[in-house]
Amino acid sequence: MIKIIATDMDGTLLDDNKQLPADFREMLDITSELGIRFVIASGRSYSALTYLFEDMCEKLDFICDNGAYMIVGGKAYEPSIINSDRVTEIIRTCEEIGNTSPVLCGENGIYYPASAKEQFRKEVNNFYINFTAVDSLYDVKDNIFKIAVCDILNPVNNCYPAMLEKFGREFSLQVSGPLWMDIMNKGVNKGIALAKIKQKFGISKAETMAFGDYYNDTALLEEAEYSYVMANACEDMKRYAKYTASSNNENGVVKAVYDYIRGIENEKKQYC
Repeated sequence: MIKIIATDMDGTLLDDNKQLPADFREMLDITSELGIRFVIASGRSYSALTYLFEDMCEKLDFICDNGAYMIVGGKAYEPSIINSDRVTEIIRTCEEIGNTSPVLCGENGIYYPASAKEQFRKEVNNFYINFTAVDSLYDVKDNIFKIAVCDILNPVNNCYPAMLEKFGREFSLQVSGPLWMDIMNKGVNKGIALAKIKQKFGISKAETMAFGDYYNDTALLEEAEYSYVMANACEDMKRYAKYTASSNNENGVVKAVYDYIRGIENEKKQYC
């Protein structure tokens, strides 16, 4: 029996227009009644996720910022704070690389440079809300748990190799999208965050279902016996999961969950 379901957001639960499936609320009510925990695992900040899910938040747990910040049962759970001196060094390195804009994700807010070009600002608006444009990121006084780097030249070819060489031994670096990479403390990713939630509630891998579409989801998928890659993911991603779900534009997550629930109902009927 599945006891926990975890899903990525962009390219997985959300369609290409960044909309939730129309029947997501109904599905969440059913999983809640069955005692199944539902976890949203995203690179997005908690404020952005609560804005999207509104009153449904009380039935959800959240793995935010690719695992650097978690909300479990409505409360913050084991945030992983980056040393302030290293935050300064990462900001400086972004400036040296060029064509990048760092976004600081902290306990009290989201911060990005007011001097950022229009293209960067549009990208930030796509994934963050309630952020603050500051004159200098060096002056931010907050506990930072993730630095998201927007790279208009594509992080795979531009900032990621340089960042990996300089910071790879002490930080977890993940390419999280075509224009984004995330920097967090070592030992931080969606999979480790999900493992902590499972451990807290005594849930095994055999009782876990997970969905993803991109490389920052691979650790999440490894934590689940019922692992699904979306049909819209690149072919290389398919090797990281046991199953393929319908695409994000076809409500693939909701369909797979309903298929599982129907299977449970059919088994019960057989033994009645």
